[in-house]
Amino acid sequence: MAESFTPKPYTMANVLHLKIALRYIKPPIWRRVEVPDTLTFWEFHFVLQILFDWQNSHLFEFRQGRGSINEFLTGSPAVLPGDEDNMPEWQLDPRQVALDEILRKPKDKVAYVYDFGDYWEHDIVVEKVLPLAEGHPTPAVRCLAGKRAAPPEDLGGFPGYEQLLEVLAEKAAGKRKRLPSEYAGLGKFDPEEFPLADYNHDLCILRQIVAAEDEMLTNYVQHFAANPPPPRPAFDMEALLAAMTASLNALPQPPPPPKKPKR
Repeated sequence: MAESFTPKPYTMANVLHLKIALRYIKPPIWRRVEVPDTLTFWEFHFVLQILFDWQNSHLFEFRQGRGSINEFLTGSPAVLPGDEDNMPEWQLDPRQVALDEILRKPKDKVAYVYDFGDYWEHDIVVEKVLPLAEGHPTPAVRCLAGKRAAPPEDLGGFPGYEQLLEVLAEKAAGKRKRLPSEYAGLGKFDPEEFPLADYNHDLCILRQIVAAEDEMLTNYVQHFAANPPPPRPAFDMEALLAAMTASLNALPQPPPPPKKPKR
């Protein structure tokens, strides 16, 4: 059996310059961000939520390669009883893995997937690693640059986003008066918008955002621990086969084939 992936932490703090780009979209939607490598992947998840205007309403994962047993894989922590049973045994808790255990030198890469339905894939690459002097305070997370607005949520992935751009262009050209119902409320969406100051304002309160999410997650886990859902009934194969047989027997019998005429 292959050995599972084991992160290897550094002992000194660094500042990482990372470039993050949404996969498959052209012109590209990207961000450049400066982060301390002491951030956990759980905290970094919220950095990405801020930078791409996501709403933290879906599952996520970070992975290298395919996230197989000998590769890095972390993602949404377990909440409901039995969630662990639906996760690979080698999936790590994002609250317990720091960036410096995975992203250590220029060109190191990791992928971030948000929303397993729309499946927004982000390519993350280390551009620079800047060592911090001993005793230097850990710097705040900052967005340095970027281009274009991220897609609205629940569009159906990048094909839905491309269709949204088409209907917005048609409306701007006067070829349609209103957007289709599935794009209601998106008439003022500007795909070229990049509010750098707004992103950095929200990043200044990253610690409070993470603390609030931690508290909500803790309360959620405690609620389900105190009020567990009823157990699912055991699957009974014999009962299923008996029910299928009874259903088949209840079907009307086909008429007999007509007799051949005598010659």
